[in-house]
Amino acid sequence: MSHESLDGTADDEGMESVDAPGPGTDGGTQPTPTVRPASTRVDTTTSYTQVALQAGYLSGLGIIARMQVLPDSTTWDGKEVVESLQQTSSTCPDTLTQPGPCNGHSHFPIGSAMRGRGVRPEQPAMRNRFYDIHTSQSQSLSFLHDAARNPKGIDACESVCRQEYAFDGVVIGTHSIRRQFRKGKVDGHDVTIIDVTKSDLAPATSGGSGQPPSGGQGDAGAPPRPDGGGP
Repeated sequence: MSHESLDGTADDEGMESVDAPGPGTDGGTQPTPTVRPASTRVDTTTSYTQVALQAGYLSGLGIIARMQVLPDSTTWDGKEVVESLQQTSSTCPDTLTQPGPCNGHSHFPIGSAMRGRGVRPEQPAMRNRFYDIHTSQSQSLSFLHDAARNPKGIDACESVCRQEYAFDGVVIGTHSIRRQFRKGKVDGHDVTIIDVTKSDLAPATSGGSGQPPSGGQGDAGAPPRPDGGGP
């Protein structure tokens, strides 16, 4: 089921799982080879950071990433991908958000719409696309201005996660999610401004350099939940 965590971050938006078809047979003797996507790429990203802060969030926010499943010559709608996340670097206190920005194991049905929540509007169903949200938010406190969340009183920090999407247990896409937190003011209130970017990475198994391939980058945007907190 879909979820967003409370008072910290929401790193994913998993909708209901969709069972992929099991292996078939060829003439009753040979198993049919599994057909799976070759890759995923960032199609577009939309930032909801300024919208959330203007709406009264004291910490916010991040992005909705619309992901494309390739090759586009095959329709993958009705299948699903499953994410895994790992933190690769951070200059932020471990206490800044809970449970932390690199937590998540959501299932994403390909070709499905995504419901709206908070400042985030509903997203339409699109062929060979699915939506993933990468946010950190709170309506009740500014993370970097809170002594318990930020005991050393730093003004800015950054957290980077490595995300993999798997199809039928095989990794088909690898991406980097970068969150930048900085102190600011909106309408006279102390706020934590959270900018998120997402980019495509070459799969580790391909011997790639880890650099985004050309044409596969996203920029920013995702919505919150009241007193959001989490990954």
